[in-house]
Amino acid sequence: MKIIILTQEDSFSVPRNIEKLIKLGFVEIVEVIDIRTKSSLVNKKDLFIKGFGWGQTIKMGMTVIGHKIINTADSIFGYKLKVQPRSLKGVARKYNIPFNIISNPNDEAFLSRIKALSPDIIVSYSAPVVFKDKLLTLPQKGCINLHCSYLPHYAGVMPSFWTLYKNEKSTGVTVHYMDTKIDNGKILGQEKVMISPDETMKTLIEKTKEVGGNVMCKVIENINNGTIEVKDNPVHEGSYFTWPTVDDFKDFKKKGGRLI
Repeated sequence: MKIIILTQEDSFSVPRNIEKLIKLGFVEIVEVIDIRTKSSLVNKKDLFIKGFGWGQTIKMGMTVIGHKIINTADSIFGYKLKVQPRSLKGVARKYNIPFNIISNPNDEAFLSRIKALSPDIIVSYSAPVVFKDKLLTLPQKGCINLHCSYLPHYAGVMPSFWTLYKNEKSTGVTVHYMDTKIDNGKILGQEKVMISPDETMKTLIEKTKEVGGNVMCKVIENINNGTIEVKDNPVHEGSYFTWPTVDDFKDFKKKGGRLI
C-alpha cells in the first residue's frame, strides 16, 4: 500500500507515528511532506510567548533543541543510534523516503507531482490546511486524518488546549476521512483518552498523538484487509474551536494550566 504523509513539523510524536506505519510491513511511504503555513504550530511562537510567558516557552524551546541535538547526532552516525527520530526530515532520511517542505498542497504543480506517485492513501497528521477536492480525490482509497479529540467534540484547532481549558476529564482521538470542511468526514476509528489531574498541554498532546498513531495503524490495516467500518460523524452534536487567543492562554495559566 503506497502512502503519502502530509503533516506539519513535530519533534515529539509524528515521527514516531510515521515509523509505526513503516513497521506495519505492507506500507510503502512514498513521500513525507512538511506543510509550512502561517497557521503551522512552528509559526505560532509569539502567541505562546505572549500567552504563557518566557519561562514556559523557553522550557519548551529547550526540549525542542534537545530533540534537534539527538536528531543531528543520529544523522552523523548514519541513523544507527538506538533512538527514535525527532523530526520529519530525520524519519524520512532514516528510511530513505523523499522529504519535501511545501506551503500549499492544493497547488496545481504539487497536485500533478503527487498524482504521478499514484498513492493509495494520503495520511494527514493534523495538516494545517484544508484539502480541496482535487487533492482529496487523488489517492485511490481517500485522504484520512488523525484528529486528537473524540469527534464530533472539540473539532478544529488545538483540541488538547481546549479540553484542558474546559476542565474535561477525558478526551480522545479520531481517525476520519477528510472532506473540504475541517474534521467533518466519516469516522474510521476512535479511542477515548483519560486526562490526568496534573496534565499539561505537552503531556496531553504526546499522549493523544501516541494513542492516535496506534489507531491510525489499525485503520490502515483494516482498509488494507477490506474490513474497515465507517460511521457517521454527527458534527451538529459536537463543538468546534479555533486558535486560542493570548488572553485564553493567560486565563489558562492563571487557573494553574501549564504548557509544559
